Amino acid sequence: MELSYIAERAWQPAPASLARSFAPATSSALLSRVLDEIDYGMLVVSASGALRYANQLARQALQGNGPLSLTQGQVRANQAADQTPLQLALADAVRGRRRLITLGAHGPNGASVAVAVLPMPGDDEDDNAEPLALLTFGKRQPCEALTVDFFARSQGLTGAEARVLQALCNGAKPKEIAAQCAVAISTVRSHICGIRVKTQTANIRELVDRVAKLPPITSAMKTVRTH
Repeated sequence: MELSYIAERAWQPAPASLARSFAPATSSALLSRVLDEIDYGMLVVSASGALRYANQLARQALQGNGPLSLTQGQVRANQAADQTPLQLALADAVRGRRRLITLGAHGPNGASVAVAVLPMPGDDEDDNAEPLALLTFGKRQPCEALTVDFFARSQGLTGAEARVLQALCNGAKPKEIAAQCAVAISTVRSHICGIRVKTQTANIRELVDRVAKLPPITSAMKTVRTH
């Protein structure tokens, strides 16, 4: 499912029959909690970059060493070379255009992040509603460690098998896993065989693909909400 589709659908209003079941304050709080469980950082900003909303992962990104930061209520690129592409993408979004940009490639560690910049539908009943844009960050890694850990437990994997599974999901080869764990490659292959039997998968590709399709499980640790 495309990143932009996930983000857009997450913000579409519920059917009227369902929406009437919740008071505005209740439904807003519920939506906020739902978005905190999504495995994508999501920001809502104005055309000038003023922050209007950030879910849990986005708040963490703004407070960390990522490509964006929050300065006096404004979302700005940490690298000067990224600021103009960000501003152009926001300007396009408030005009109804969608953009996919890459930020952070010019940083000291060269760790780039893909960001979808999407128009936020306005309020049909308010012609003076502020135009907004939704920024959705790409996933930090294909398979989150917490999701892999829950999957390993549900399948009855041993601790060693769970570590091998996480390494496979991170793209490591059996030889690399053996070197990382300081064990013989035969031991790693034995673990892989045990994992495949317990998960009923035919090969490593099918196993990794299955884990990659799991629903996200985010950490229960919450950061301080950014206003």
